[in-house]
Amino acid sequence: MPIFGALPDGYEQALYWRVTDKPVRFVGLQLLSVICLVIFGAVFFSLAITLGKLPSQLSFGLGEIGLVLLGILLTLVLHELTHGVVMKLFGAKPSYGILWKQFMLYTTSPGFVYRRNNFAAITLAPFILISVLVILGMGLLQGTFWVALLGLCGAINSSGAAGDIWATAIVLRYSPTALVMDERDGIRVFLAKQQLDRETN
Repeated sequence: MPIFGALPDGYEQALYWRVTDKPVRFVGLQLLSVICLVIFGAVFFSLAITLGKLPSQLSFGLGEIGLVLLGILLTLVLHELTHGVVMKLFGAKPSYGILWKQFMLYTTSPGFVYRRNNFAAITLAPFILISVLVILGMGLLQGTFWVALLGLCGAINSSGAAGDIWATAIVLRYSPTALVMDERDGIRVFLAKQQLDRETN
């Protein structure tokens, strides 16, 4: 069985899951995003105070507001680029886009399958990498406005990772030998025919 690439013979689709298939899924994703924003917002705010020595008073003018908007934009872009870089490490050619109706950014690699654990690495990489960069940045830029901005970017990134966390939870229900194909708004999971027959019987 190949480590990655085209779907090998003997594998059949066990799951086709799309967040846009059912309104309840999309609503659930938005709810999960808010939960992640609140939880990790509190975590990064706490780190900004303890590690980043966040000043008790911060002034916000047009310049600072512009930096906040730029920081959020760069965080979203870096999130998707990180997905793409890890996809490339596994041999895929990522493509990027926006689902305008749902206003969702995505990174995908049409027709390319990954081992389950490799796919989990792809989905969780932006959450882990950007969180680490935020924490390191807070330590280096103690006592400045940048600490507050980094904390906000960390919270935004965590909220944006809600779909990634959900997808990871889904694929980890399957065997490590499962193969996963990324879709713009969902995933396909494939199992060896023998294993699929055992699970359906």
